[in-house]
Amino acid sequence: MSKSTTSAGAKPPSLFRQRNFVLLFTSQTGSLFGTQITYVAVPLTAVLLLDATPLEAGLLGALETLPFLLFGLFVGVRVDRQARRPVMIAADVVRALALAWIPIAHALGVLDIGQLFAVVFVVGTMTVFFDLALQSYTPGLIGRDRLPEANGKMQVSDSAAQVAGPGAAGVLISAIGAPAAILVDAVSYVLSFVAVAGLPADRTPEPRTGTRAASIRASIREGFAAIGRHPMLRWPTTAAVTVNLFSGALMSVFFLYLVHVGMGPAQVGLIVAVGSGGALLGALLTDRLTGWFGVGPMIIMAMALPVVGYLVLAAVTGHSPAAVAAVAAGSFVVQFGIPVFNVNVVSFRQICTPDELLGRVTATARTGVLGAFSIGSLLGGALGSAAGLRTTILVAAGGTLMVATVLLFSPVRRVRRLHEVSADPGSNAVPDADLTIQQQTS
Repeated sequence: MSKSTTSAGAKPPSLFRQRNFVLLFTSQTGSLFGTQITYVAVPLTAVLLLDATPLEAGLLGALETLPFLLFGLFVGVRVDRQARRPVMIAADVVRALALAWIPIAHALGVLDIGQLFAVVFVVGTMTVFFDLALQSYTPGLIGRDRLPEANGKMQVSDSAAQVAGPGAAGVLISAIGAPAAILVDAVSYVLSFVAVAGLPADRTPEPRTGTRAASIRASIREGFAAIGRHPMLRWPTTAAVTVNLFSGALMSVFFLYLVHVGMGPAQVGLIVAVGSGGALLGALLTDRLTGWFGVGPMIIMAMALPVVGYLVLAAVTGHSPAAVAAVAAGSFVVQFGIPVFNVNVVSFRQICTPDELLGRVTATARTGVLGAFSIGSLLGGALGSAAGLRTTILVAAGGTLMVATVLLFSPVRRVRRLHEVSADPGSNAVPDADLTIQQQTS
């Protein structure tokens, strides 16, 4: 594990001066921009070239996240039982080959919707492996004391890809066609493979002293138990799962509501673009805001911000320029808080979880979050049909406010900074002014 070489109070050198982080950042930035191209190009390939029905288009979207719900917990166990870097390398190779098949099959005249389903499912499954291995590999590569900074920079890359990627995808697809544009994403995974291959090899995590290999089911239970017994894992994870339930409900009616009040595609596009700008700014400022106000208060603030945006959305009844500006501002506020929350909660998870449990704890949290969003989408659609779109938005606002309020009375509120790490929940007594998690020697 990396150790800090700076003296107390001295500002450490930029992570961009560390070769390992530069390689990791390059790997992720390239693949994230490539993914944004595929995000646009795959549906267009299905609709424009393969005449996909609405049901087929919906299934195509579901297959992107379904692998996490199906395999996430099991992959978490697998990742905790082997070195993580080889998993990342293999996932990049498979994703590149799978995506490359789409332009090849189109050029040969054999591409059909079934092949598109298969490619999306395979890529989604390999992304489960890569993401869980990445979050488990990073602490040992960067050093746990630099994780919040590293996660913040990676979140900036993600947000920048979301802002610039779709527009670049549109230009690229117009120039060379959707299937050929997907080849760019395949190349991005090849570049990611090259970067990850240049990173130092890691070892298989060593089990805790006195423990023996458990069954897969028992290993999965250990992931749930690790979150349940550690307050600095339990509270943020529970909040993330619960708020995603309400977020899913909101997003299920968001575009319908905008259309319902008379907004057209150009206005909706503007609102989405402004929201993406909020996410980018939030990612850029996360590290500075956390340094000023503390980790816990920023998590609670990031949880409360969407309430403001949701209430603004519910108050809009027309499509005047003022209404569009108000919704865009609300979207900006909502999206601003997302990277702030994500960076801090992921850092919590990586700092407070021992290496041999990182894969399972991450898989448990991600599966819960994605599952809650999916359930929330179904409930939001049902509530919107029964009680109206505006009522659904207000319920989402009320539920999100409830989660932020509960966190305000949790131990998370008193967390200011995380200097050292411990997987021992008994060491997490939270003093009034600060939280110092003492390091436990293995």
